[in-house]
Amino acid sequence: MLREPANGAKGVFRRAGIADCRGLDLLTHNRQVRVEWGDCSPAGRVFYPRFFEWVNPACHDMLDSGGLDHDTLRETYGLRGVVLKSVNMEFSTPAFLGDILNITSTVERIGNTSFTILHTAIRDSTIILTGTETRLWVLEDPANPSRIYRDRIPDRVREILSSG
Repeated sequence: MLREPANGAKGVFRRAGIADCRGLDLLTHNRQVRVEWGDCSPAGRVFYPRFFEWVNPACHDMLDSGGLDHDTLRETYGLRGVVLKSVNMEFSTPAFLGDILNITSTVERIGNTSFTILHTAIRDSTIILTGTETRLWVLEDPANPSRIYRDRIPDRVREILSSG
C-alpha cells in the first residue's frame, strides 16, 4: 500500500516520479520456505536474521518471474544491481522448526530511481511477518566501472513491475 505524505500534500508522488500503485495488479511472486534445524535458535524458534536471508532471494525470484533476471537486467539495461536501500520487518508471531512458510513478494511502489517490495510470510493462515525493502536502480559508471550511480528506472521495466 502506498502511504500518503504525512502533511497531506497533493501531487508529491507525481512530482517525485513515483507511480501511485494503489488498485493496480502489480508484479507478485510466491516462494515457499521450509524451516530447517539451522534456521532456529536453541529455543526452537526461527532466528530473525533468517527472514532477511529468505526475502532477498524472494525479491530476485519476483524479478525473474517478470522476465527481469540478472543477465537480462545487465545485458539489456546495463544494470549493475538492484541495491538494497532500506529494509523494515514486523514480526507478528514466531516461526518454528518444520514450518512451511509462504512468502509473497509484491511491488508496492515504483519511484523514479527506486522501487519498494512488500513481503508477507504466512504459515497456514497466520501472518508471521510483513516487511518492505526499497531497492535502487544502479548503473555502472562507464568512465570508472568500480563506481556506481542511481538512474531512472526504464519505462519498460516500470511496465513489467506494474503488471501482475
